[in-house]
Amino acid sequence: MKHWETISSTILINDAWLTLTADTFLIPNGQTITPYYVLHEADWVHVFAQADDGRILTVKQFRYAAKTVCIELPGGVIDNGETPLCTAQRELLEETGYTATHWQPLGKMYANPARQTNTIHIFFATGLKLKARQQLDASEDIEFNFLSLPQIQQKIETNEFSQALHIASFYRALQSLTLNTNK
Repeated sequence: MKHWETISSTILINDAWLTLTADTFLIPNGQTITPYYVLHEADWVHVFAQADDGRILTVKQFRYAAKTVCIELPGGVIDNGETPLCTAQRELLEETGYTATHWQPLGKMYANPARQTNTIHIFFATGLKLKARQQLDASEDIEFNFLSLPQIQQKIETNEFSQALHIASFYRALQSLTLNTNK
C-alpha cells in the first residue's frame, strides 16, 4: 500500500504538552487533502504491576477532559532522553511508591494512528516492593489500590476502568500472563 505524500505542515500550537499541525497531503489517487490536523504528543507508558498475590496495582485520578474519576494502570509521559523502561520504573515509583524487580516489555501500540503520532509502551512488572511515599507532580492527585483481575474486569464492565488504551494494555498484559501460564 502506498504512503500519503506530505506537501506541507503548518504548526498551529506548540507548547510543553503538544504540537498541533495542519497538514496538506496527496493521496495515491491524486486527491489533495487539506487541512488534516495531526496531534504530536510524547510517547507514554502503561505499567501492569502484579503483586505476589496476583492482584494488580491500579491508580485512580480525576480526568479533566472527561470530567470524571478514572481507574487506570500506573503510567505517564516519556521525558526527553528517557527510555520507556526508565519511564515505567519512574512512574510506578512516583504514582504509587512501589518498585518492581522484574520488568517485561509487552510491546507498544499507537494511541490513535489516524490523528496522533505517539505510541504507548506496555510493561509487565512483578516483584513489587513498597519503597517510598508517592512523589506526585504538583498537578497530580492520585490514589492507588490493588485490585484482583476479576475486580478490574468488573470495573471495565461498569465503566469505572474506562480509558480505552488502559483497557487495551490490561488485556495485552492478561494475554501475556495467560501465555506464560500455559508454557
